[in-house]
Amino acid sequence: MNPVTTAMPLRMPACAWPNSRPNSRPPPRPVHSAGFTLFELAMVLVILALLGGGLLVPLASRIEARDRQAALERLRDIQSALTGFAIIHGRLPCPSTAADPADPRYGVEDAPPCNLAVEGRLPWRSLALPATDPWGSTRLTPADGWAGHWRYRVDPAFTTAPIGAATAPIANLQIRGHDGSRITTTDSQAVAIVYSTGPNRQADGLNASYSAATPTYQAGESTTDFDDLLAWLGRPLLIARIAQAGRL
Repeated sequence: MNPVTTAMPLRMPACAWPNSRPNSRPPPRPVHSAGFTLFELAMVLVILALLGGGLLVPLASRIEARDRQAALERLRDIQSALTGFAIIHGRLPCPSTAADPADPRYGVEDAPPCNLAVEGRLPWRSLALPATDPWGSTRLTPADGWAGHWRYRVDPAFTTAPIGAATAPIANLQIRGHDGSRITTTDSQAVAIVYSTGPNRQADGLNASYSAATPTYQAGESTTDFDDLLAWLGRPLLIARIAQAGRL
């Protein structure tokens, strides 16, 4: 009798079965935190601050250059308005010295003879011009300062009509440069001066002290301690313009 043979199931090696180890799991993935760390946020803020600071400087320079150009254009308008006033009235206007904004004479020229004992302001209402430069603000009470308002000085000989070819300055208005050199000469002496106190809103250099007896003013390019902008009317040019208008 043949022995009974029992068929044995075939067994594959353990290495041939995937995931043959019991309870086997894939290796853990590295965990990355979402968002920025505090250090990264701090670096971003520093970079933004540096970029912002770098942009503010040229922006401020452009704004100042724009305002200075606007002030120069207004000074040219004032020169034209003074010349036109002289052509119409035969004289230049007196400064305005009324300090109370509620005064009906506020911004209007003083009646001749001009009061030159104190520093006057441009009679902007008499000339139909703005009261202030680009840095000025409107005064509301007599106690408010005059920052940004046009300063104005005139030779009294040219405030009496009629201005003629023989009318000569008597106030000896002088304009000097930063080094003290004379800008005006005896041949083209100033008969009227108007200036802006500039971005710092205060008179600088020789303009800081008003003198009724020896009127000396300063003009020139902007420096670290001088930013006023000054213009003047010279006698020859004023008389030439009056003559061209047929008023001589």
